[in-house]
Amino acid sequence: MSALLSLSPVATQEIVAQPTPGAPTNAEAAKQFEAMLMSFVFQQMRGTVQPSGLFGDDGNARSTYDYLLDQAVTSQAMDAGKGWGLSQRLAATWDAK
Repeated sequence: MSALLSLSPVATQEIVAQPTPGAPTNAEAAKQFEAMLMSFVFQQMRGTVQPSGLFGDDGNARSTYDYLLDQAVTSQAMDAGKGWGLSQRLAATWDAK
């Protein structure tokens, strides 16, 4: 415990600045964030539409299907590089610091 307390502020900054092995790069983390944001926006937009009953509305099954559909659309868009462009801007900002 005393060794931890004797660390100088410079040594602490050096420990924090080292990348964690296996951690995603800035570009990967930005893509993951953009995909999560896109999925959230799709879910919120879907909540504004009244269910028509055309495909059945048995609660959990429909919500699970909608969730999986949103995830598939988001994943396909991000894999194709056709997101909103947010991930590139975030990664550029994070790399600049």
